[in-house]
Amino acid sequence: MNTYLFIAYPRALLTGLSLPMEMISSAKSIARIKQNNRLRWNCHVVSSNKNEVLPIKLSSGIDVMPKYNLQTAPIAKTIFIPPIWGKPEVVIRKNQALIDWIKNQYDKGAQIVATGTGVCLLANAGLLDGKIATTHWYYFDQFEKNYPRVNLKREHFITQDGNIICTGSINALVDLTLFFIENELGKDVSQIIEQHYSHEINRTYDKPWFSEGSRQHPDEGIMEVQQWMETHYAQSFSLKSLSEMANMSQRNFSRRFKEAVGKSAFNYSLELQMKGARELLKNTNLNLQDIADQLGFKDNAYFSRQFKKQNKITPSAYREMVRAKLFQI
Repeated sequence: MNTYLFIAYPRALLTGLSLPMEMISSAKSIARIKQNNRLRWNCHVVSSNKNEVLPIKLSSGIDVMPKYNLQTAPIAKTIFIPPIWGKPEVVIRKNQALIDWIKNQYDKGAQIVATGTGVCLLANAGLLDGKIATTHWYYFDQFEKNYPRVNLKREHFITQDGNIICTGSINALVDLTLFFIENELGKDVSQIIEQHYSHEINRTYDKPWFSEGSRQHPDEGIMEVQQWMETHYAQSFSLKSLSEMANMSQRNFSRRFKEAVGKSAFNYSLELQMKGARELLKNTNLNLQDIADQLGFKDNAYFSRQFKKQNKITPSAYREMVRAKLFQI
């Protein structure tokens, strides 16, 4: 059974708790319908109090009633630390019991996810010494000053170092939650959740984080080709041209690409084209034939079939859906 715990403390941002919990709940419902999958994936709110379970007033002024306190919380696979509104030092000073509990849970093998200035709780606990991390951009300078032993990655929204994951914003937390959902319930479920929760967000990477020692994977030859594909995905290119770019045989290139990326070069290029298609459908008034032409598809019908296959929705229906969200008042 997967158990995710979400820590509630005064000055925490409500969306750091509610948004991933709602996404996971929706994913479980979809999985039951589509896959007849009744995965036991429990999400609970835990009070930062050691001995009591009382309502906690978050930064929004909303009172949240946790189910557990630090002593009664169940064993967790993953623990979420939400962002702090205002100066993190105030929350740190008042929550030594929480900091000690987080250290103890980490030592027991729990995965810790901290968002925005909630990362400061991990840094104060010493869990980020010598490790990579990120935080909200507004707090970069102060974070480096307060925690010089942490390897801050300003250019990344998500970082992972062992069992600690840091996300710089709520939007990055959405991306990470989608990744968790895909791992647990498959891409067909995560795509539906993405359609409902995150099409407003301009996602720059499929998995937009920095993982120590690997970036996305350690094969530099394949990484160079990936980077080229990401900026030339509308061009027509063959396995032969990609393998020549990598200075490899076609057979060796195909094997190494799939090992490094987890999919074939063709499927990877198709995903990049679909990402470009979603952006054009969302942000332009181009008709479907013009979009197909811009992305290198041979005709509109083939483009539409591929789009529906990859996104579980037609291009026209996708445009209508995201435009409705984008311009809704």
